[in-house]
Formats: sequence, structure tokens, C-alpha cells
Amino acid sequence: MKVETGVIAAAGSGTRMLPVSSGYPKELLPIINKPAIQLIVEEYIDSGLKKIIIITGENPKPLRRQYDLSNLPPRGKYQALDEFADKLSGIEIVFEPQQGPYGNGTPLLVARPHIPEGEGFIYAYGDDIIKSASPFTKQLIEKHERTGALVVGTQEVPWEDVTRYGIAQIKNNNPERELDDVVEKPSREEARSNLAMFGRFLLSTDIIQILTEIPLGKSNELWLTDAVREYISRGGRVVAESVAGGEWLTIGDPINYLKTVMEYALSDPEIRAALEPRIRALLDQGSGTRDQGSGTRGRSSS
Repeated sequence: MKVETGVIAAAGSGTRMLPVSSGYPKELLPIINKPAIQLIVEEYIDSGLKKIIIITGENPKPLRRQYDLSNLPPRGKYQALDEFADKLSGIEIVFEPQQGPYGNGTPLLVARPHIPEGEGFIYAYGDDIIKSASPFTKQLIEKHERTGALVVGTQEVPWEDVTRYGIAQIKNNNPERELDDVVEKPSREEARSNLAMFGRFLLSTDIIQILTEIPLGKSNELWLTDAVREYISRGGRVVAESVAGGEWLTIGDPINYLKTVMEYALSDPEIRAALEPRIRALLDQGSGTRDQGSGTRGRSSS
């Protein structure tokens, strides 16, 4: 199955990042000098995709403006903008406003007219960043080529966090890590594993068709997890893929956003060299403050 199209869901309200997200989508929050969504766009491009469909929310203008190359200054004025334009050359970017029921399956209904029948596509949540040596989208495509199955990105999470994610259950003794079930936000008692599906999927239009057929799920939302579960129940094969040489990061809340920025900052040798002495000084200062306040008993009990 050919895979040349990518979909990015960027319609979320970003309430955990208010008030900054009241002015523009959280997908445009900077990771050093790039908007977060650009890291997904580059992952797609570096994996050979040719078309990107961005599903926007109530305020699409900032996202559209970010990718309107006609507004860039003349070439040669800013090297960073020249590199940005070069990266986007040859790629088609389409914007569509989200319409329909709330839920992470809805963006695929909106994107459907832009996805060729019989072809696969990659689906990403706009606040999920995958930092890896090899583009994770490329890893998904390679796993599909080996197995012929749909592929979901997965990563283990603490057991107390399973209620926040779609959770995958892998068949016993299956080297390809084929799924036998997925459940959206199970209770801790219901969860059969702590393997969370995060915002990277290699899917087919069969999944979109199922989304048009299934009822709304938990909280009266249209869940991609429910469509994947129905696909499996109909005999479809879905396999799990974890990030090789990297990890899944997110920008959906302030703490995880700062963690993501720090991961990228410290992986840049020049930035690391500039930041590391200050970070060490702050940590030493904080440690000294705690020691002064805790007394001998605090030190001996740590």
C-alpha cells in the first residue's frame, strides 16, 4: 500500500496552555526556533510524503500564515527562511477546518477527500513530537512494508496513567507485535497493558469508513481507538511500533512543553554549551537553599 499523504490534527482548543493558546494554536509554540508543527512536517517530508493535510480549529489564520511562502522576504535576506522554503519545496500543504463531532477521529473524516482510495496515510496529533535519529514516520512505513498491516505508534506509560490514553494489547508470542485489542481510556482495573498509543498512526481509508459507521464513544466523542478496535474485530491486522532511537514527547501542557524544549535544546551542542553552566548553577543554588532550610535531620534522612 503506497503511503504518500500525511494528516495533522491541529484543531484542539489547547486549554491546558491558556492564556497563550487563546491567541494562536499550541501547534505553533516554539521548539527553539521552529514551531512545534514544523517538526512533524519535516518528519513527514524526510519520510517521503508528498501531501500534508492540516486540520485546523477555530482560528486557522496563524497556521495558514506560517506556511504562506508568498509572504517570505526575498531570498538571501535570512538564511533560516531560505532553508524553511527549501524544505517545503515540492510538498503540497492543504488546510481544512474541522467539522463534525468532537473527538480525535473527526479530523480523518475532514481529510477523507484528499486521501486517494486504496492508499495508506500517516495520522499525527499536532501536539505529539517524536524525537528520533530516524524519522518515526519512516519507521512506520517500513513496518507496514514488512508486515502488510496497519501500524500504531506505542510507548509504555506508568500504570496510573492508562486512563489518559488509548491502550493496546499485543497478542501473546507474536514477534510482529500484532494487536488483539485496543481500549480508549480504560480504568486501571480494566487495562490489560500499559502500552499507550500516541499520535502516530499508519492507517488506510478502511479506518475512515469505519469512523462513519460506528457510534460515538466515551464522552460522546468519535474515537480513533474505537475504529481501530472495530477494524481488528473485522479481521484487520494492526501492529505496534515503538520509537527506535528516540522517544515520544508532547507539548500539550506547560510541564511537558518545557521538557520537550529542553530535550531539543540540550541535544544541540552549541545551545547545550551555553545552557549547561547556568542549569548546573541553578540546581546547585536550589540544593543549597533546601539544605539550609532542612537542617541536619533533613540531610541525614535523604
